[in-house]
Amino acid sequence: MTVSKPQWLVVSDLDGTMLDHHSYDVEDARVAVHELQDRRIPVVLNTSKTYAETITIRETLGIEDAFIVENGSCIYLPRSQFSKPDNASERDDYWSIVLGASHRDIDHVLQQIGLAEDAAVRLSQCTVEQTIELTGLNEAQARQAIAREYSEPLIWRDDDSSLRSFQQKLNEHGLTTLQGGRFLHVIGDCDKGRATRALSSLYGDKVKTIVLGDSANDAAMLSVADISVIVNSPSNHQLQEMITPDIQTRQPAPKGWREAIEQSLERIHLIEE
Repeated sequence: MTVSKPQWLVVSDLDGTMLDHHSYDVEDARVAVHELQDRRIPVVLNTSKTYAETITIRETLGIEDAFIVENGSCIYLPRSQFSKPDNASERDDYWSIVLGASHRDIDHVLQQIGLAEDAAVRLSQCTVEQTIELTGLNEAQARQAIAREYSEPLIWRDDDSSLRSFQQKLNEHGLTTLQGGRFLHVIGDCDKGRATRALSSLYGDKVKTIVLGDSANDAAMLSVADISVIVNSPSNHQLQEMITPDIQTRQPAPKGWREAIEQSLERIHLIEE
């Protein structure tokens, strides 16, 4: 009897993993994306970025696969590739499955618990100019980054004791935080790992994942990977205390992403021999 090979998925963070941490350059990853497409391996972007930001990056790289936004808060499935799941809504050319809290609900909680203006900078309340200064994004990218739907990125300005108190209050309202490369993200009861598992199941029973990340908010999805990869980044320190990866790249993104995919494809070849 012939045993069918598993369907592999590449699930990848963006900032600091696929995109250069400082310049957001992605060009060196493009060759590896094309290699994966030639092998019919979907490239699933699993990011803290918004829907609009992620759509733009997918178009830049010619990626047409499913994707996950705002730290596991919402899954988007191309309607041309998937039948409508029971719990999905329609948005543009995608089925959307919401796993997290809406930005409206998050904003309501932040007002309820009284987040002081000097304790944190809220990205959604920044001007385009302030966002450019904080992130290094261009004007169009900054406008897309501000338009949060399921999360609130913060630059925390208060002390650690105040942060712990703030996080406890969030937990009492069903919200949590994840630390990314630049921001502390306030989100609902979700994470990148749960979203990765949910999406993998929609691809079929024999799905295996190559998962790439660089910062602490990627730990949950790396923990469910068949091949886990940490891409060299200024944000690695906390993540390396949480996860022992199968692959640690020497180079940062985007060259590190290409390095990781090349090593992962070699591992797949050995696994399937």
